[in-house]
Amino acid sequence: MSESAHDRWLSIGMSVLLHGTIIGLLGYSWWRYEHRPITPSVSLEATVVDAHSLKGGGLAPKPTPKPPTPPPVSAPQGPPAPTPQEQALRQQAAEAEQQRLAAAQAEQQRLKQQQAAEAKTQAEAKAQAKAKAEAEAKAEAKARARAKRRAEAKQRAEARKRAAAKKLAEERKLAAERAAKARAERIAQLQQALREDAQSNAQMRSAVAGWITEVTQRVEAAWIKPPTARSNLSCTIRVVLVPGGAVSSVSLGACNGDEAVRESIEAAVYRASPLPPPPDPDLYHQQINFVFAPNSN
Repeated sequence: MSESAHDRWLSIGMSVLLHGTIIGLLGYSWWRYEHRPITPSVSLEATVVDAHSLKGGGLAPKPTPKPPTPPPVSAPQGPPAPTPQEQALRQQAAEAEQQRLAAAQAEQQRLKQQQAAEAKTQAEAKAQAKAKAEAEAKAEAKARARAKRRAEAKQRAEARKRAAAKKLAEERKLAAERAAKARAERIAQLQQALREDAQSNAQMRSAVAGWITEVTQRVEAAWIKPPTARSNLSCTIRVVLVPGGAVSSVSLGACNGDEAVRESIEAAVYRASPLPPPPDPDLYHQQINFVFAPNSN
């Protein structure tokens, strides 16, 4: 936690006040030393007179005076001893100075720790920012790689889709061509079969017509004409044959003859059995119709 401006200015004011007190005490001590009382030293000059010379009534020759003895040089005296009040003030100033120095050292240590913590925080923030930037760069690179792979996969899928659509279109076109060709061939075959069937049917109809004529002639030859038979007799005969030409059943359809005539015609059919075999074996077991009109020939 950083120091407030008020606390900082308070520390500076106390430091200035302490230094001012110490300087004032030192100045006061120096002023006392300069204005201390000085005791003056007195130099005396004397002449030594011999008593014998005084008794002889005459004056003895004046002896040569000795040089004056210089005053003893006193050792320089230091400043006077401080008073108890001065010692107390000096002690308080020293303690205050020690406290200030301790506070300054503590403040310096705190500032160093704060700077170290701030530097550590900044380093951690930079490291986190760098790690975050690297992570974001990696994530962005991965996202770009994924987007690129997706785009490439989409392009490949679209290419496969276009190729499949093209192949399907070609297959459909080929199938349509084959179907058209098959239809054309089938139509041609059907047309050919129809032509052949028409020709075969024509031949069959001709053969069946000839066979019916022959059957009719055989029945007419076996018919015994009753007295009541009309000259314009015409009856439809329905005959069912079995393999070999034998008649299995006979019935008459439209007929202008009486009952005797009808019975005589049925008897003639049975007498004519077995009839000539038909030109197509499929006609066996089928009902064959033909007209019996003997007087029309």
